[in-house]
Amino acid sequence: MQFKVCGITDVAQAIALDEIKVNYIGFIFYAPSKRYVLNHLTLNQLADFNPKHAKKVGVFVNEPLEQVIDVISKAKLDIVQLHGDEDAQYCATMNQVVPVVKVFRVGNRLPDFAAYENAATYYLFDTDSALYGGTGQHFNWELIKNTDFNKPYFLSGGIGPNDIHGIEVMKKTKAGNCLLAIDVNSQFETAPGTKNIELIKTFINASI
Repeated sequence: MQFKVCGITDVAQAIALDEIKVNYIGFIFYAPSKRYVLNHLTLNQLADFNPKHAKKVGVFVNEPLEQVIDVISKAKLDIVQLHGDEDAQYCATMNQVVPVVKVFRVGNRLPDFAAYENAATYYLFDTDSALYGGTGQHFNWELIKNTDFNKPYFLSGGIGPNDIHGIEVMKKTKAGNCLLAIDVNSQFETAPGTKNIELIKTFINASI
């Protein structure tokens, strides 16, 4: 099992997460977010962060393609997570630059992801909301557990320290065959963008 910690706004915390061997560190490039990284760090500072273990993930919402590619270059991002309404062609074009994580928001049914099978490297399933970005709430994992996605995916949506057993159950389902990583954010924060590193470390050690 791999782990992604999203919404990082501090280089020292990013370094600490890399030291505990988090696999993916997410930086949010969506200005309305409380964790908008450019309110705290410059693109040069992000470029200078060179993790030994983690991949740097940039989270974007409906940004022009050229602008995202420019940020990828300037911040030296490894992966892009697309959290908006980006269509399959947009994703396929971006996927030629860096691997793409396409986000699907799950409400009372499983979204239609078929058009993206050849356009993204990974999927991510998060809780549906009227707004873009995370909600800090679970969606109903029962909706996905019997699906064979044929592509690695990230499981997101309000995952916290009390979800270790639920993750173990999910790993044993059909969907568990493609479960690549657990994506955490707000449930491990002391304030928006500030993580409890020790709590994350404990969670990872208990989930491996």
